[in-house]
Amino acid sequence: MKKLLCALVISAIAAPGLAFADGGTSCATAQEIFPSSNYSGDTTTSTNFVGAFGGLPSPGPDLAFKFTANNAAGTIDVTINGGWNAGGVITTACGGNGGNPVQAATGTTAFSVPVSGLTNGTLYYFYMTGNPSDNSGPGGAFNFTTPATLPVTLQNFSID
Repeated sequence: MKKLLCALVISAIAAPGLAFADGGTSCATAQEIFPSSNYSGDTTTSTNFVGAFGGLPSPGPDLAFKFTANNAAGTIDVTINGGWNAGGVITTACGGNGGNPVQAATGTTAFSVPVSGLTNGTLYYFYMTGNPSDNSGPGGAFNFTTPATLPVTLQNFSID
């Protein structure tokens, strides 16, 4: 079992472009994202666990991702599958109210969410959700690519 776990960790480090899941369906299960990687998901597999982002409503189901900024620059580039009215939001909080957006963007085909200017060492949450201005509660499939300059640092690592 230890050998399998070690092999998985080494695979994840050696091939950071692989995404092993499609986002967390709660704050506790927020998926960590890494630089120069591709992710995909479908918000209809989740619930609307984030009711608002500060004063903005979150009418659709949410998927949560997380990362710790370290000289982040560039954009998270999102492609929407099926033309649904999507939103991507970066905040420093997770919960019923995800806090005020630090960065955000919306669209029905593609959009980019800037990561420049984030505070080093701060944990951020990136949510894929419905466009806050669309009360119909939109949801659907998406893909996104993280910039090469979304560095994260390994907090700790041990093998027993």
